[in-house]
Amino acid sequence: MRSLCFLLCTSVLGVATSTAEEIDFDTDVVPLLSKAGCNAASCHGSAAGQAGFRLSLFGGDPGFDYRSIVNELEGRRVNYVTPRKSLLLTKPTGQLDHGGGDVLDVDSEAAEVISQWIDAGAPRKMLRQLERLIVTPSSFAASSIPAKLQIKVSAVFSDGLRRDVTETAVYVSQNESALDIDEAGAATLKLSGQHVANVRYGNQVTSISVTSPIGSVPPTLSDSARANWIDDQINAKLLALRISPAEPCNDRNFLRRVSLDLTGRLPSPALVKRLKSGSAPIDRAELIDELLGSDEFTDYWTHRLATQLRIQTPGTDRLAANAFYSWLHEQVAADVGWDSIADSLVLSQGDTRDPGAASVHRYFATAREEAEYMSEVLMGVRLRCANCHNHPLDRWTQDDYHGLAAVFVGLDRGQVVRYTGRGQITHPRTGEPALAKIPGQPFLLRDGDQRKSFADWLTSPDNPYFAKAMAGRVWEALMGRGLVSPVDDLRATNPPSHPELLNRLTECFVDHDYKLRPLIRLICNSAAYSRASGANDPDLVDDRFYSQALTKPLSAEVLADAISDVTGVADDYEGVRRAIHVVDRTVSASKLEFLGQCLPGESCSSGVSRERGIASQLHLMNGDLINAKIRDSDGRLHSLIDQGASTDEIVDTFYLVAFSRPPTHNELAAWVDRMDSAPDPQERTARLEDFLWALLNCHEFSSNN
Repeated sequence: MRSLCFLLCTSVLGVATSTAEEIDFDTDVVPLLSKAGCNAASCHGSAAGQAGFRLSLFGGDPGFDYRSIVNELEGRRVNYVTPRKSLLLTKPTGQLDHGGGDVLDVDSEAAEVISQWIDAGAPRKMLRQLERLIVTPSSFAASSIPAKLQIKVSAVFSDGLRRDVTETAVYVSQNESALDIDEAGAATLKLSGQHVANVRYGNQVTSISVTSPIGSVPPTLSDSARANWIDDQINAKLLALRISPAEPCNDRNFLRRVSLDLTGRLPSPALVKRLKSGSAPIDRAELIDELLGSDEFTDYWTHRLATQLRIQTPGTDRLAANAFYSWLHEQVAADVGWDSIADSLVLSQGDTRDPGAASVHRYFATAREEAEYMSEVLMGVRLRCANCHNHPLDRWTQDDYHGLAAVFVGLDRGQVVRYTGRGQITHPRTGEPALAKIPGQPFLLRDGDQRKSFADWLTSPDNPYFAKAMAGRVWEALMGRGLVSPVDDLRATNPPSHPELLNRLTECFVDHDYKLRPLIRLICNSAAYSRASGANDPDLVDDRFYSQALTKPLSAEVLADAISDVTGVADDYEGVRRAIHVVDRTVSASKLEFLGQCLPGESCSSGVSRERGIASQLHLMNGDLINAKIRDSDGRLHSLIDQGASTDEIVDTFYLVAFSRPPTHNELAAWVDRMDSAPDPQERTARLEDFLWALLNCHEFSSNN
């Protein structure tokens, strides 16, 4: 039986009870219901409620809760004559049958507070508003495990009151096997690493991060561990966790990595051969600048942004999709700031077949869908979670969700997009038309097109979401894991692994006028980006703190183009030769869907949105995507065979184009022995085809490491 018997005294409870009149429903009573679990999703906080009684999820809407408790069933849930006999108390204390069990002790201070509130007439005076929570400590670093920690929570109210609510706050560990927290905020760290717990009181929720060293010995950092200030942030975390960073990768590995990351293409064979010849090491900073200035960079990062923006064909209007894509390509080529692109995205209107972003408004059947899109793609937040109820893990309310939808409700979404001012969004809580609202801001009370107000707020340097969301996406694209994961879920209860690093990347992005290239240049020139993919200590698995390069699977489009480049056989996507240039994804679906292509309308935060499962593996092994290209008489393999190339030459050539490295001595010897033992030319050709098939199906080829 759950019990709140630890709530023994008013000072510990954190509820004002010197007089009944001081008890505030919103900030005193509702948090007690949250502590008891009454408004959890598994109880009365579910969408349908329980046993005919429904509360707002986690107390997110005290007004709704008040009506449910005091007004519904003709007020039967409260007994003003004998408050202790109110259903609100007799059910949770087990005096009457309660499907949820006994969740309140009949003699607890919590029960007494609720009784006093009812005795005072069960008022809702809204004496104060809860403004924020202060958690002490905000983070904690233990020297070893197990470690003990007492979390303290203070609530700050609009009337200046600051109250200790440690005992009435709700604590939820994101990994209970690693971090255990009891109902009074006493935490036990049981596993090393970095772990997070959420802290809730009333309608506010925040988090605390707790860490403990993973390794046993502090690492010694060499000079190669630092190239710019990014490494100061990364290395500080590695030192705290006692994780040794990997050594820098070799030039060939770096060449392949940065070429795929910046251009979506394997490095040219000529450049790889130059490295093989034993010339001087490449100037990595110079190579990065060269790639950033290339047409291939513009093509590939246009593709990446188009994927993020979910560019698709509205209906069957390919001309509109092509116009949007061409416009985006022009913006990337000119290094136009992301703020300007976003501004155009929000405000665009006119003929969608003319260059511009107006097509985006045609993707959505409703303004609610567009509000969800804008919040995820441009703000990096999950506003959709506030549709039916206030967001349970973030600050967003139903007013925010439906208010942003109201900003976009007046659009005519035909071939020519224009603002008409017609239509309305019905707020599900009130049944009335929703008022236009910027998330987290006051209502927009003026009439007319409100998109300009939203765009101005969105792209303001003071906006805490816009630049941070994009900086996080760029980091994830290059490093393989977001500082916040998922990257489109920025919230206090999903804190960054490196908060200060994300803040400084955001500042850098804003300081450079929201341009992508300076931010990409900065990250690629860091020592963290250049690290080898193998860990110094194989017993320490690190996929969160950037002690080593993370292996990134190639996206469907990049993998398909790489297969074409290696085999020397191009694809044909209805006149388009490269997969990353495809605008209408229905054209390429039959060829790329098996490779995990991000489908139209999907939220794709990184290069690969879907796992390549068994069907994908079978398609790669047995389908025409690879096999037809291997057998093609005009392809690279059969051209080399026809030219009389030796097995050594063929093996060396394909290792260079596929892996950007020569084969090792053992690899070369094994392949030569296999090929040259063939009894006849036909068998040798078949074995060479098997050799190329093996290369194209191996993990080293289909990933960037």
